[in-house]
Amino acid sequence: MPHNSRSRLTVFATVTALSLGLAATTAAPASAKPAAPAAKSAAPAPVASVDLSRYLGSWYQVAAKPALYEIQCKKNSTARYALTATGSVSVTNSCSTWLGSSSTVKGDAKALDATNARLNVSFLGTGTSWLHTAQANYIVIGLADDYRWAVVTDSDRASGFVLSRTPALAPADTTAAQSALTRAGIDPCAIRYTPQDGGNTTTAPFCTR
Repeated sequence: MPHNSRSRLTVFATVTALSLGLAATTAAPASAKPAAPAAKSAAPAPVASVDLSRYLGSWYQVAAKPALYEIQCKKNSTARYALTATGSVSVTNSCSTWLGSSSTVKGDAKALDATNARLNVSFLGTGTSWLHTAQANYIVIGLADDYRWAVVTDSDRASGFVLSRTPALAPADTTAAQSALTRAGIDPCAIRYTPQDGGNTTTAPFCTR
């Protein structure tokens, strides 16, 4: 699961293994910009519930809000989630670096309530011992009925991740993910595509096609 500098989870990985693409930015055409995000509330509203057994597995990071902790990633950012013996979710975030090597970081996610839509992800620890807090730094704000894509942020909206089971989203799914961001008070134009082999190859704003 993606993470932030405060120990947020990218795809996720938000995740030092999530690609930024800070080196190549492209301006979005004004005509392609979605409606302005809704006014920000205390925290973005999560989806009603998440079936963790369906959420597990591998995800491609299709797009993300740029962050310095992902600076080493050039492309192919992925997240892999698996259930642990203690009931938490193991997190493995990976990406291809600018040097051509692979970067991987491991963490642990713990659901904060019965909906499983608000989690705390920690990258501080190892094995079965992780330092968790009550902070919701991984909030699922958008999710396809068949779990083919998901949109994730944190309680402060400092992060934003668009995840997919495939390297690229279909146009209709892109529109749905943009709408999920907007409803949560996040401008889709603040999110950048993550280059993926077999998917998008630029770091254009997510408000473009």
